[in-house]
Amino acid sequence: MSYQVLAQKYRPQTFDDVIGQEAVTRTLKNSISQGRVANAYIFCGPRGVGKTSVARLLSKTLNCERAASKRPCNDCTSCREISQANSIDVLEIDGASNRGIDEIRTLRENVKFSPSKGKFKIYIIDEVHMLTQEAFNALLKTLEEPPEHVKFIFATTEPHKVLATIMSRCQRFDFKRIPPKMIFDRLVDIAEKEKINVDEKAALLISRSADGSLRDALVVLDQMVSFSGKKILPEEVVELLGMIHQDKMFELSGAIIGNDPKAVAVILDEMINNGKDPVFLVNSLIAHYRDLMVLKTVGSTTTDMAFTDEELAKLEQETAKLSLEEILYVLQNLSHCLTLMKGAVFARAPLEITLIRLTRRRYVLALPDILSRLEGMGEGGFFPAADAPSGKTASAGAMASADQNGYHVQSVRSSRDSRGKQDFLEEPDNADQPPGGFDSAKAHWKAVLNYVKGKKMSVFTFLSAGKPVEFSDKKVVIGFAKEHSFNKDALEAESNKSVIEEAVSKVTGNTPKLEFTLLEFLGKAPDEEPPAVPGKKTKVSENMKPVIEKTIDVFGGQVIRDYTEDNK
Repeated sequence: MSYQVLAQKYRPQTFDDVIGQEAVTRTLKNSISQGRVANAYIFCGPRGVGKTSVARLLSKTLNCERAASKRPCNDCTSCREISQANSIDVLEIDGASNRGIDEIRTLRENVKFSPSKGKFKIYIIDEVHMLTQEAFNALLKTLEEPPEHVKFIFATTEPHKVLATIMSRCQRFDFKRIPPKMIFDRLVDIAEKEKINVDEKAALLISRSADGSLRDALVVLDQMVSFSGKKILPEEVVELLGMIHQDKMFELSGAIIGNDPKAVAVILDEMINNGKDPVFLVNSLIAHYRDLMVLKTVGSTTTDMAFTDEELAKLEQETAKLSLEEILYVLQNLSHCLTLMKGAVFARAPLEITLIRLTRRRYVLALPDILSRLEGMGEGGFFPAADAPSGKTASAGAMASADQNGYHVQSVRSSRDSRGKQDFLEEPDNADQPPGGFDSAKAHWKAVLNYVKGKKMSVFTFLSAGKPVEFSDKKVVIGFAKEHSFNKDALEAESNKSVIEEAVSKVTGNTPKLEFTLLEFLGKAPDEEPPAVPGKKTKVSENMKPVIEKTIDVFGGQVIRDYTEDNK
């Protein structure tokens, strides 16, 4: 007898042999025992999880010659023929090569004939999503009201490509990926029956590489027997499948966790020089940190974790050194790196950049931390302790403090000078000048901005685009260029305006009336503008030309008349 591969030899022969699909097998067994078998079924799910095997089991049970049995006997002629895929009553059709309307028309003609031996004529169409739309439409009526002796069983890995009208006429069963632990147990059981000495680590590597497909795992086990004989070691699995050894993966991950960019660069260079593909490296790292995320979130009790005690101990040591936010940050960057590598000629560079960035993750703050620091920050800002700009020192009224991540945050301490005003990081250069006029505005404007910045960042952002036009004890007018009219409108809201009024009051000691205005030429006082001459066109400022050109570019306009040329 010719050699039979393990995936065929150990194909499930009863519903109880199917692993990882308990909900599907339970429903089918109950429908058979209750006599509630549907006209059509559609089995959806990834490759190698048992869709075709369950279709054959259902067919064998329905056509088993032992009528009293509610499960296939596997001894009668019908069961043996179906197991060998040569039954004339159970037709297995490949949807990819029989996808046209002519094949479906032939099928529609053949369903009229009664089965030769069994009780039912059963059509199993694999990869049914490959049928054309015309073929699907031709099948609709037959599928909805087939003869009593006909059953349809469809299988597909891409259910979203199957027409909704077909789906609505079938009972749908979704097959899930088989957890690595179940695949591992099945591999060990089969290896024992075949007298194959497979190392525990080797079986775990095979089960994890199968990506939820038991058939893929059995194919690899078959391949490993051809490669290394009846004794399979983990090093041989790593070599044959081109995987990354777990010790090397822990070494690279440890360098990332330890914030050691030099070690990361050396280890990565060694891996790539040994033939590891950069994309494969990223996927392996994503799988590794995904395991860390699961351990950090739910612990080691989850059923899809398949590790030796030694590997589990190493993973738990790594999770103890990382917060969940850090793990998610690493996964986000690795996923983004994978996207960048798809369009890169030199795929190694995005990986190196990403891993070096991950070693410097302690210099990155979460958004809530940034917002909280901005709320209490004056002019100083925050910088990592190792990367703080040289020569940057706090003012006399500021205190520097370091948090646990090594960041220095400059906070403003309020103080009073001899005039009774607050010191907002620095005194105005012309503080002795009398209030009012543009000199006073220049003297106090920075202090107003600093105060607003400490109170409300959004108001500071809008206000920084303006300039003081009038700054007196009774009235303060802030001007905006026309392109910043949105800023003016936003600041006129009562909640924002009150912040500015409070700032002006703190700086000047008075409570002047606050107004906002739009200026033709921001930066010039109204009395500095040249008088308008009736009938004469105003010459466009050279400084405004870039603004005009940008406006034309954004809004798709065109110059009708150049006033600059008219005034030459």
